[in-house]
Amino acid sequence: MKVRLIVLFSFLLPFMLSVAAAEVKVEDPFDPNDYPFSEDQLIQDKDKSVEELLQEAEFLFIEERLLDGRTKLLLALQKDPNNYQVHSMLAGYYLVHVGHFKLALRYILRAQQLFEEQHGPPPYTDFLLKSTHAHHLHLLSQARLNLDDYQGALRALDEYESYGYYQSWYPGSRAWVLMKNERLEEAINVSRLGLLAGAEQGRTLNILGILLSMTGEREASLNVFKRAIAHEYALGTYGQPATPLNNSGEVYREIFQEEAAERSWMQATSLPDGCEHVLPALNLATVRMERLDLNGAASAIDNFESCVAQYPLRNGEEHRALVHLARGRIDVHSGRLESGIEHLRAALKRQQWFGKIGTDVEDLQAGTLGSLSYALIEKVRRQSVTPPDGSSYFGSAGTWLESLKLRAEAWWLSRRMVKLLIDKLNNGEDLYVRNTDSMLEYSFLGALLTRVPTTTLKRRLELEKKKDNRGPAVNYYEAWLGENLLSHGDREEGLRRLRDVKKRLRLPADGALKVHALLTIARSIDERSAEYRDLVEEAFFLNRASIPNYGVKLPVNFSSTEKLIPKKLVSSPFLVETSSQQEFLITHGTDGNEHSLRFSSRTGRASAATVKGGDFNEVLRKLSDEVFQTPQ
Repeated sequence: MKVRLIVLFSFLLPFMLSVAAAEVKVEDPFDPNDYPFSEDQLIQDKDKSVEELLQEAEFLFIEERLLDGRTKLLLALQKDPNNYQVHSMLAGYYLVHVGHFKLALRYILRAQQLFEEQHGPPPYTDFLLKSTHAHHLHLLSQARLNLDDYQGALRALDEYESYGYYQSWYPGSRAWVLMKNERLEEAINVSRLGLLAGAEQGRTLNILGILLSMTGEREASLNVFKRAIAHEYALGTYGQPATPLNNSGEVYREIFQEEAAERSWMQATSLPDGCEHVLPALNLATVRMERLDLNGAASAIDNFESCVAQYPLRNGEEHRALVHLARGRIDVHSGRLESGIEHLRAALKRQQWFGKIGTDVEDLQAGTLGSLSYALIEKVRRQSVTPPDGSSYFGSAGTWLESLKLRAEAWWLSRRMVKLLIDKLNNGEDLYVRNTDSMLEYSFLGALLTRVPTTTLKRRLELEKKKDNRGPAVNYYEAWLGENLLSHGDREEGLRRLRDVKKRLRLPADGALKVHALLTIARSIDERSAEYRDLVEEAFFLNRASIPNYGVKLPVNFSSTEKLIPKKLVSSPFLVETSSQQEFLITHGTDGNEHSLRFSSRTGRASAATVKGGDFNEVLRKLSDEVFQTPQ
């Protein structure tokens, strides 16, 4: 998912250049009717004119006292509800500093209505009137863009151009809106002509780089991003280098240069503008999840939320759904399925606007539906190897009924995802591995594509392989097809492809796909075979939480003085082996009525764990949780 961060509103009133938040406590900074006025302020300001309040508001915004500035504007609005300047400044405030785009749109539409009532319809000959009208059209375009009304945003820019208005921001903004309307070639031409005409360098170069990467010109795209990065750094404190750094990182990831991508994102997130949008942190978390650095992925999201907390006015509609998506995936792959599923459900419910990024709502929906569907299947699998809690028959029946419900929901979600990919996303354009706009989990996509008929998937993947010259991408296509063949009854060919793929995968870069291939094979072969043991042990050392998530069992030797105890491990994620020595050993002991279980590795490659308690099944459950959950 290509970061399409845009340097917004460079020509706007000076107060919009501020991004810091005033340390003023307000009950609801998003409610235009919530007046944080003190009695002293009201006394001081009641005799001031609207013009004086507007001037004071502008100075307050320049001094980064945002809420105080808003207070002045709302007082001015009380005095003169028909003042279009007040409405216009409030539109800019909610657009830039709060991210309340619907409210910003209402203010700017009202501002333009009042403006035309007082000065007549356009065109205008007076310079000040022309400038004000141009400013309104720009705000209108940006408000519509941020509300995902891309055609409406383009109409506003068309009207802007029809009156002969021009500012250096215009080529970049127009190119961006054209891109959102899927008019790529026209957008490229606008960007290039804008650069020749002296358009704003940072914005226009950044958008041109994005467009070139979307049309497959990756080397040219990276060169343009390098120019954009240099330009932004040259601006000093006024520059925003995190934007092109993030975008270049996405191109590096697309061509499987993960280390270069991670360096770009780490640099971007370390900069002052690094958390103006979530995508640099989200991309960093994604590349770390792909190599199974789950704690590193969580750290990237933690750092973003710590950074964005310094802007308390922002309402989160530009990032909260994406944060939930990332946290949900991290928790699921770490073995914390309940919290992971909760985050993924929240991601589906959260309002998320996409005007400033290349990703669309369908991309988020497809990615979240896929992750949630697979998480529910993993929950069912984990339940199948979870030690019983010793409750009644009704408790077991309840678990069985829950499993049926989870499977049905997972089926429905995966069906929606596949239909969305086919119907909405250009007939499955996201099957191109690491499509920069996509939010799919490519490492696990094969499990969801088992719903697609084999002949259909094979035909589509052959087309992808013919036009895709990226070597590592072929491994993903082969893994998806192998899993599909396996699920549709061609066991021999499916296993052959998966076995071939697992040998070619890179570590750590392809760690998640590697684990998926290992355990997909393990689920399909004899669990007493040496191959099964090797597959599961390798997967355990890559990501221990994946073992119960896939419903497979870890081979162990078991030592106990009580003969009946090993039978109680049947419904657990441990497979007791007596015929050969295994890497792992579980030792059982008793002290009176207390049981103790100790898990250890003979070679010391895994840390030991010991759990004690009065109820054996409870001790076994706790040991399973400790052994098969990624440490935080």
